Amino acid sequence: MVDLAEAGLQQTEKMVSEISAHVNTTIHKADVSDEASVKAMISKCIEVYGRLEFVCNNAGIAMSNIPTTEIDLKTFDRIHNVNFKGVYLCQKHEIAAMLKQSPLPDAPRAARGSIVNTASLSGVATLGGFSAYHSAKHAVVSMTRTEAREYGGQGIRINCVCPGVVDTPLLRGTPLSKEFIEACEAQCPMNRLIDPAEIADGVAFLHGAGASAVTGIHLPIDGGALLFHVV
Repeated sequence: MVDLAEAGLQQTEKMVSEISAHVNTTIHKADVSDEASVKAMISKCIEVYGRLEFVCNNAGIAMSNIPTTEIDLKTFDRIHNVNFKGVYLCQKHEIAAMLKQSPLPDAPRAARGSIVNTASLSGVATLGGFSAYHSAKHAVVSMTRTEAREYGGQGIRINCVCPGVVDTPLLRGTPLSKEFIEACEAQCPMNRLIDPAEIADGVAFLHGAGASAVTGIHLPIDGGALLFHVV
C-alpha cells in the first residue's frame, strides 16, 4: 500500500489487520508525481514480494470548480500532476517491471500482470467549471485504452474504473456545498453516493480470473449516473 500521507497508510494497514491477521501488508510512502519516488516504490514492491502482479493506481486529488478563464497555472498543474502524470509514471514503471517477469503458468492465459487505473465518471462525461479535473481524467481513460492495446499481446491487462461521486473524506473535505452533493445524489438513478467498497469490488473483478479476457475498458461504477449524460 502506497500513499503520500503516512497517517492514512498506518490507519489502512490497521484496518486490514483487523479484517484478517493473515494478510501480509507493506506500507510505503511515495509521491506519484515524482518519477524517482515511483521507481523506488516499484523496487520496494519487487524486493518484498518478488513480483508485481496486481496494481491499482488510485492516487488522486479533488476537483476544483474554477472556470478555465480563472484557474491559475499552479492549480491546473497540481491537478494534472497527481491525477494524470502520477498515473502515467506509475503505469510506465509497472509495465516495465511486468515485462521483465515470466508469465505465471497457472494464471489465465499465462498473464504477466494486471493494472487497474482509477479514472472517474469525469473521464467519460463533462461538467462545466471543472476543465482541469475532467481533462486529467479523460487522459487516464485514453492512456488506459492505448496501453492496453500495446501490451495486451504480452500478457498485461490494463483497465480503468470510472467512479461516480464516492462518499469519502476527500469529497467531504472539499469546499463543495451540501447542495452539490444532494444534486449528485439526485442525478443518480440509485439516489445515493457510491460506497468506496463498491469501487474496490470493481477493481477486484477486473483483476480476477473472471475478467481474464477483459482489457482496455473503462468500467463506470456510478449507480447509473452516466445515464444522465450524453457521451
